Amino acid sequence: MSFSRGLKAKAAKVWEDGYKHPFVQELGAGTLDREKFKFYLLQDYLYLLQYAKVFAIATVKSDTEDLMKGFSTSQYFILANEMNVHRKYMEDFGITPAEVLAVKPSLYNRTYTANMLSFGLTDGLAEVLASVFPCAWTYADYGKRLKAQYADKLEGNFYKTWIESYASDEFSDSFEWFYGALDNLVANMTDEQRKKIEGIFISSVEFEYLFWDMSYKRQMSYQ
Repeated sequence: MSFSRGLKAKAAKVWEDGYKHPFVQELGAGTLDREKFKFYLLQDYLYLLQYAKVFAIATVKSDTEDLMKGFSTSQYFILANEMNVHRKYMEDFGITPAEVLAVKPSLYNRTYTANMLSFGLTDGLAEVLASVFPCAWTYADYGKRLKAQYADKLEGNFYKTWIESYASDEFSDSFEWFYGALDNLVANMTDEQRKKIEGIFISSVEFEYLFWDMSYKRQMSYQ
């Protein structure tokens, strides 16, 4: 197994804790409180704007055409495709553009995005990829598993569009290039340097778990 594909196993416990989280499971069952989803929706919208900036920074740092294309295409997918799902749900909730602008990012949201942006501004592309990888990979994994686990309850589920968007081949294909790119970037690294990359990846999986937990509790700060 390649270095990149082995990272999921390194974060196995928190990865599975994320999938088992009540927010994710109730989303799949269609029983999630809509106010909790609304909180998540607005926070994730703000998150994705910062997430897209990390890809823009990485594009500038890239020294090959393939990496530039990969990062810039991913940024476009986030802004033009992934955020459309959020915009549709916000429309269903009757959320106005003014309401979106009035929402402040939570402490957890700010910490997660600041962590990724710091790697973009101060570290190399391997560190950047390791920090952004869990967002896409966990969502694709969870989406596919929820679609299979709750197949008999999907029709009529308010969150069907969300589940099917992340379970789609289109979404998985949008970050397929991450694997090879990260493997190439760590190819000449020492074991110690690779351990650092693993640690960054695991931390971002932990942040993903905290995002679900924050959303379920509708928690803006530590209190």
